[in-house]
Amino acid sequence: MSNSFEAMGLLPSLCAHAAQAGMDTPTPIQQQAIPAVLEGKDVLAIAPTGTGKTAAYALPMLNHLLSVRRHYDVLVMVPTRELVLQTAGVFRTCLGLDPKNTRQKSGTPGIITLYGGGDRALQAESLNHNGPRVLIATPGRLLDFVHMGELDPATLTRVVLDEADRLFAPEFFEESATLVESLPEQRQTLLFSATFPKHLTPLVQKLLHKPVEIHVEKTTEKRGPIRQGVFFIDPALRGAFLKTFFNRDRKSRTIVFTNTKAEADQIASTLRKYRMGAAPLHGDLTQAQRNATVASFSSGRTPILVATDIAARGLDVPDVRTVINMEPPDQAETYLHRIGRTGRAGKTGTALTLCSMTERKKIRHIEVGANVKLRVLTEEQALPRPEAETEASPKKPRTKG
Repeated sequence: MSNSFEAMGLLPSLCAHAAQAGMDTPTPIQQQAIPAVLEGKDVLAIAPTGTGKTAAYALPMLNHLLSVRRHYDVLVMVPTRELVLQTAGVFRTCLGLDPKNTRQKSGTPGIITLYGGGDRALQAESLNHNGPRVLIATPGRLLDFVHMGELDPATLTRVVLDEADRLFAPEFFEESATLVESLPEQRQTLLFSATFPKHLTPLVQKLLHKPVEIHVEKTTEKRGPIRQGVFFIDPALRGAFLKTFFNRDRKSRTIVFTNTKAEADQIASTLRKYRMGAAPLHGDLTQAQRNATVASFSSGRTPILVATDIAARGLDVPDVRTVINMEPPDQAETYLHRIGRTGRAGKTGTALTLCSMTERKKIRHIEVGANVKLRVLTEEQALPRPEAETEASPKKPRTKG
């Protein structure tokens, strides 16, 4: 495998932009995926978040668009609005553009985002880009444009299905399946997923033609960079536990995951009453509110994010030290996606799951399904060391006399 982007055959301009963005050497998934995509092969890639998988398809797809004279479209389909925006940022970065600047630059492929909750008229106008286009879309909004005759799926000859396990979960299956059936038979298809549930097997056999299969090791094993533990505590006491937790550590970036939107609001509100910087993130917020919340969390102004699983997919914020599950998630895949927010870039992270004794079976299900081991913690072990203790310099032991 090549250990440089240049050796893979990427255009010099893309290599320069990658280096400018800090991508000096390709990650394992990039080493395997980029040559296959450049050769026009279908790809099935199973890799956790934080491995550079978005650039693994963004760079070679842009290489195709920049290397041919005729205009055609690349489709990237993802499950959430947040992931649309983050993926678009990666594509812009790979083109040497400001990842947050949505204005199209003349002479470069158009990076067009289509998602619910955004201004539909502006999105429709962006489709008029004169030149090659990268369409990054959620299934619902994309299907809307197809049904209204504003987008011809026959132009979508290169397709990326990212977070495929979520795209073809029950809540998105009908829309995603309808879209896939409308795509041209002669196409290149890339399927990326953090996990590979069994129900995806027949789908992959139908969608992909002799794919190159790539499997990147999880970084969540017992000896991996994420310390995983469970603290058994009654649900009525979990709010008080959080107060103690964040009294000890008010500065480190932490994501608290809840199973409901109402609980996310309630916990964030309670923490703010204690003068702790917390904000909720869930689907009932407007797109502007969600963007502002993620930006505040990313900058460190708001160190505590209280989120539903909408943030578990694609939220790429550096230096998240801790992930706290207010209760065990029902699925092992959900657990892996949640804790994948920490332990990035080789840094050690902590994943703490709060659990009642009646929820013990869920912990066992997670351990078996995710192939991990959660250490049972005492309350003191579950809490961070007090800030005063962690910031103090080591002292020599006192001696009598």
